[in-house]
Amino acid sequence: MKYQGHSNESGTAVDTKRVEEYVAKMRRAMSDSAYSLPEASLRLPFDENLLKKSKTLASKLAGPKLSYILDIGIGGSNLGAKALYEATAGTMDAHTPFVPKILFADTCSPELLSDITELLLDEVSDKEEIIIIVASKSGTTTETIINASVLVSALEQKFGSLADRIVCITDEKSPLWVMGEEQKFHLLPVPKIVGGRFSVFSPAGIFPLLCVGVEGEALMRGAQSVIHDALDGGIESNSFRLALDIISWHKKGATVFDFFVFNPEIESLGKWYRQLFAESIGKEKTIDGAPTTHRMVPTVSIGSTDLHSVEQMNLAQPNIFARFLVRAHAPHWEHQFLAEDKVFAPLVPGVSRRAPCEILDAIYKGVAETYKERGVSYGEILLTDLDPESLGSLMQFMMCTTMHLANLLNINAFDQPNVEAYKEATRRILGGNN
Repeated sequence: MKYQGHSNESGTAVDTKRVEEYVAKMRRAMSDSAYSLPEASLRLPFDENLLKKSKTLASKLAGPKLSYILDIGIGGSNLGAKALYEATAGTMDAHTPFVPKILFADTCSPELLSDITELLLDEVSDKEEIIIIVASKSGTTTETIINASVLVSALEQKFGSLADRIVCITDEKSPLWVMGEEQKFHLLPVPKIVGGRFSVFSPAGIFPLLCVGVEGEALMRGAQSVIHDALDGGIESNSFRLALDIISWHKKGATVFDFFVFNPEIESLGKWYRQLFAESIGKEKTIDGAPTTHRMVPTVSIGSTDLHSVEQMNLAQPNIFARFLVRAHAPHWEHQFLAEDKVFAPLVPGVSRRAPCEILDAIYKGVAETYKERGVSYGEILLTDLDPESLGSLMQFMMCTTMHLANLLNINAFDQPNVEAYKEATRRILGGNN
């Protein structure tokens, strides 16, 4: 993975001592098997024991009959797994005959739950064909618990007890963990201090992928390479350079920070970034208790699709937008598609005898050229391919960047106090105390 920034404001002041102290803290977190620091997620890619727990259970449950993994979670408990699954399985996964597949039950939509239930009851004839994951950091996430209740109850009417096919992924000793012990479900831990949006390399993200055959070690290698770069490179590392670019772009007026992906397979990875950025950076107060002054909004766009939907506004008001152009540059000549018909291809000059990847490459270069001319702040995140190692490096890169950015802004990247407001109101309404 490579990062290259553009339109950066030169001379941005850096408190070198503060950065060095923070890198030292990151190094301690990476080496701390007790997971005692807020940056503890940096330990996850190196934790062989935790990976072994996921691999052992996946080997036990993912037998030759396995057809579906039902992943019940929301937010950080399933966004990372969904992002990696869609990136590796492709956008047409639902329409292919290959199994096993992962089904994600996040929001408590009656239509979604009905569709999942109908599909599984129709397609599954033996409980060994299914693994049910219930993932919740706190063990009390409202949407996750209602979905688990509805879906497991519906499936047990056909199969009887599914206790030996249910995996709870949660904090040790959470209410979900305690209940799982009582019911003799399988249990996988997420270190308590690791927040959901930083947990993709914990069992919450890794276990479902192992069940469908994604190579966990490759994901970890990609993440490890980024962490080593962050710790060894310091202010010269890719992740710090992007954090500094974001500060510079914000000083120039950028308030919207768009994750612009040119591979539709990683749209959900963009949504994972959106949560990571919003929950980590969107704070009212600094660590010192003063009101924050930064205003940064994360968004997601798909290239080249959204060039035909929002680009007019982006280019009309270039100072308020900054974009991360994300693309895997490996050519896909194996498809051997060419525009060689005599009806459609002649309609656009230069298209005849061209492959789709050539067209997308020209569009990408055209975007970059236009951004330079218009003064749009942007950086390029270039991947060699959409393989597990590259994807692992991309996700860890964004997490390290977020940590550095929070440190530069003097905010706590690891809490999310405002999210609790709607949760408390929901619990009060459900309890009949409204």
